[in-house]
Amino acid sequence: MFGQLANIRPDPESPVAVRVEPYKPNRSDCQNRFLWGWVYKNLAEQLAAAGIVIPCDDGTEIPYTSEVLHEWVFGKKYRVQAEHTIKGRTQYQFESTAKMNKARFSEYIQQVRDFAFQYWGITIPEPTDRYWSAMLEELK
Repeated sequence: MFGQLANIRPDPESPVAVRVEPYKPNRSDCQNRFLWGWVYKNLAEQLAAAGIVIPCDDGTEIPYTSEVLHEWVFGKKYRVQAEHTIKGRTQYQFESTAKMNKARFSEYIQQVRDFAFQYWGITIPEPTDRYWSAMLEELK
């Protein structure tokens, strides 16, 4: 750790600021890539293949994309922290997945997978070795 600090301080005599705060093991980048690159991607592909879309009042249809699933389906279902009504319209404040700890993030992924199975009958498979190999290559 101290070797890393020396690499970012060009002058060892210059003062530094140190901040001490409680350790919170936030979700990892790997967990985030798993959510977006595997869970949401698989779910969106399976919904599209089954022809499942969001019907709108004007007769149009919106496909389920990773972003739609994240913000409007699962955000509203599992990540609402607060609701505010302004001029008769409800606004939601969502819990950020980036600020979730690893346990909460894992719980959220399981909630998404369980909902997909219970509501749409869609199973999100476990990733293959090929998927994990590609993900590990990205980390290099």
